[in-house]
Amino acid sequence: MKNNALFFFIGCLFLTLFGYAQNDHLETQLKLLKTPPVNIFPLDSEGFLKMKNATFFTKNGDTDVFDINNENVHLIDFNNDGQKDIIYQDTRHYTTTVLLTKKDNDFVEIWNAPGALVDIKQEEQTTIHVLSRPIGCFDMMMLSTLVINSDNTLSENTIAHYSDTKMSTINKVLQQEIISGILRTRPVINDNKKIDPCTGDPKTGNQIRTIKNKEVVVIKTQKEWLLVILKEKDQSIIGWVKD
Repeated sequence: MKNNALFFFIGCLFLTLFGYAQNDHLETQLKLLKTPPVNIFPLDSEGFLKMKNATFFTKNGDTDVFDINNENVHLIDFNNDGQKDIIYQDTRHYTTTVLLTKKDNDFVEIWNAPGALVDIKQEEQTTIHVLSRPIGCFDMMMLSTLVINSDNTLSENTIAHYSDTKMSTINKVLQQEIISGILRTRPVINDNKKIDPCTGDPKTGNQIRTIKNKEVVVIKTQKEWLLVILKEKDQSIIGWVKD
């Protein structure tokens, strides 16, 4: 009986600590989305000239595709192997972040996507946040969170919201609920039919999608509306649903 009680206590403790870790992670993401940094993460190219003879490989094996501007380079050992890797900010067409890991005398791309580097946290694993702002037909603010392992594998999850979804304040305590309803970009009902000017697809007002008995995280309450995070696999969307 004592052993069962002990196992129960350890299990509860693990779940509690895991919950705190998840909340800390989510709170960092929400902070970066709610108040996007005005300036890009300060880049540091010290030591880059020593790499001028290096070859840069894409994930597909193509070489010399990066015309790297050393002013847009941040050197950091993100896989903790004792060698400096590269976070490159490509700004030729729109801001893109590229992660290149050191391999012998060269560098190999392990991740590449739109967005600017906004945060790095180095511990046993390195966590990197990349923020993509609305541009052209892409009408969303999206934060990619990358956790890089020592073998250069990485896990990625994204959290996004539409540009007209405002988050001026959020609840101090984040709560989980099971809800059903229509997820919307704003806390008003707009079901007007229209055609998306970018895709040509039909759209219904400010609807994002219909959800049924889905677990969400409530981050704000406003009268009869809830601002929630709906997570599906490694992607999350923020929107409003009527309580």
